[in-house]
Amino acid sequence: MSTHRRAAPAVLVVLACVLSAGAANASASAAPVSVVVPSADDVFISQAAPETVYGSAEWMSVCVKTCNDATNAERRALMRFKVSGVPADAQNVKLTLQVRATRTTDTTVSAHKVTGTWSRTTTSWTTRPAFGTALTTRTGFTADTVADLDVSKAYTGNGAYSFGLTASKGPVAVLYSSRTTGKGPSLKVTYTPAATPTPAPTGSPTPTASPTASPTASPTASPTATGGMPCLPFDKPAASTLRSYDKKVFAFYFPPYPLSIDNKDPAKDQYASWLDPAGSNGMYAGQGGHSRDRPLTRPVRSGDWRQADFEVEVRQAIAMGLDGFIYEHHTSTSDQRFNQFPKMLAAAKAVDPGFRIMLSPDFPTTKGAAPDKVISDVLMAKGHPSLYKLPDGTIPLAPFYPERQTPAWWDALREKLAAQGMKTVLVPIFLDWSGSGKTEWNDSVAGYSSWGVRWQSSTDGYRKSGIEAAKRGRLYMAPAALEDVRPRDKRYWEPSNSGTLRQSFVKAMEGDADIVNLLTWNDYAESWLAPSVKRGYAPADVIAYYTTWFKTGKEPSVKRDALYYFHRSHRTDAPFDASKQTIGPIAIPYGDAATDNVELLAFVKEAGTLTITQGANVQTKEVTGPGIVSFKAPMVPGTTPVFELKRNGKVVQTVKSDTPIVKSVVYQDLINHAGGGVPCSRPL
Repeated sequence: MSTHRRAAPAVLVVLACVLSAGAANASASAAPVSVVVPSADDVFISQAAPETVYGSAEWMSVCVKTCNDATNAERRALMRFKVSGVPADAQNVKLTLQVRATRTTDTTVSAHKVTGTWSRTTTSWTTRPAFGTALTTRTGFTADTVADLDVSKAYTGNGAYSFGLTASKGPVAVLYSSRTTGKGPSLKVTYTPAATPTPAPTGSPTPTASPTASPTASPTASPTATGGMPCLPFDKPAASTLRSYDKKVFAFYFPPYPLSIDNKDPAKDQYASWLDPAGSNGMYAGQGGHSRDRPLTRPVRSGDWRQADFEVEVRQAIAMGLDGFIYEHHTSTSDQRFNQFPKMLAAAKAVDPGFRIMLSPDFPTTKGAAPDKVISDVLMAKGHPSLYKLPDGTIPLAPFYPERQTPAWWDALREKLAAQGMKTVLVPIFLDWSGSGKTEWNDSVAGYSSWGVRWQSSTDGYRKSGIEAAKRGRLYMAPAALEDVRPRDKRYWEPSNSGTLRQSFVKAMEGDADIVNLLTWNDYAESWLAPSVKRGYAPADVIAYYTTWFKTGKEPSVKRDALYYFHRSHRTDAPFDASKQTIGPIAIPYGDAATDNVELLAFVKEAGTLTITQGANVQTKEVTGPGIVSFKAPMVPGTTPVFELKRNGKVVQTVKSDTPIVKSVVYQDLINHAGGGVPCSRPL
């Protein structure tokens, strides 16, 4: 997606691909950076109901004083954003307020800078803050389409920005609030890094007080065994056998986060800098670092290290039973991480010609923009043996958030590709598609998909979506994810330990999905499933089990006992150091409420007793076996969980968590750490 990034499940967040103003490769030809910041708060107020607070409304109304033919009935919208990370010497800084309308109107709306305090939960018309002079004016809104308002005049540097919307003409404009899924207001910040290069940040070691682990920490379990005992608790069919089934499983590959970004010593590389609150020139100091995890480390390589790294990830994916990667592909950026598509194709071919790459082309988001660059990017893969094709020979394109262009735009693009000898079909990954709506796309797509959710209670939407897609005569690609934690955006969603991941597969099967799309393979700033330092191979092993089940239609038989754990390093309400984590609490914006449990996910081949021990707190569960058992116990701060399986009074297997549960933290670390599994040797 050029230099930006989606951020589902609810709000589009675009990731800057220039790491900091002091990045070593900043130069006079530096590409513009775009960052889309979701609203930190938003609400509307009504003159007709001056004391009413509309804090739970899923919309925001903006209307003139004579709204709906009444008097003194004006409605205004308020929204707040936190801008950070823009270098002091950045050039051409532009702020664009982005709102999405629920219906088409010819309303004239102005955006104002707002001064004074206000809150979604307390502000009414009576207590409204002061509105400044208009920064910009726009007339006309189209249903379910993003509308832009240039508010660059308000820019004064990093910090909090509040904007208000007023109407001067036309009917009431109704805009989505952030209480909706992925449609709330956002602020797009665009700038050009300074031309003068400066030394790259060295990245100091992560402070001991921080919950962020050392970048060189090794996982509990480790990938493909080179011999001896199998690494999985079940007998996984050969890759060729799994590929023979009609059902497919892919993982969405996000190019900014490969196995290594700079081929440096893991103690001093870019990932180490991102994990360090003081790294990246302090850009993420208030969040406690850019992210909380990283890929498994490897030594500095010689030769073509980028392709060698891709080959490692291809082998990891094959070990999980995956058919391939959905690769977000484009070349219109100076960031070299995005320009490695040919090496990914070469890596897939070198490791296993049966492992395929599905295209997720980036595209211009200006309505009606020429698709020429998209076409040239796609043609790079023409005729390559590792390119994924459907059984009828057509090449699926799976763009993220395709509704930023019209179905007709995509039809025209595919016609031009056909003229170049590439017959393609569209399997769009909508930002939000829950089995309803978007019927206007039906003649333009071969299937439906979405970015999905990251909390367990909503995964039943995947079952419903699969049924609806079948009714429309289209295939369905169901999303699946472990969790979504974004410290840089001070938000996360509650995944119920491994529950969201497992239920995503279950609901995909119940809805007879054709494909499962794992979201994502490697976005370590949001949602990832690749083997990593903080989780080892625990998610990978679980995925291997459910992938085999999804493909074969039969739950695999457990052959070897294996104990896996999933839990955070502290309770979600544990106190943090507000003098250092200055962004405030990292919190759930919507979805399932937080839970503070330790989960033992046990694969047992026969009956036994499971035990979770946290200090003096001991919880047990009798299991009949064989199969999978999820056993949870409330977290006990100040302990390190120990997990056991006993039979006939004898301990069969013991796993001690690598992650102590602490009572308080300097910076919140709300990802689920994981470990355990069948002991085996799985080197990179």
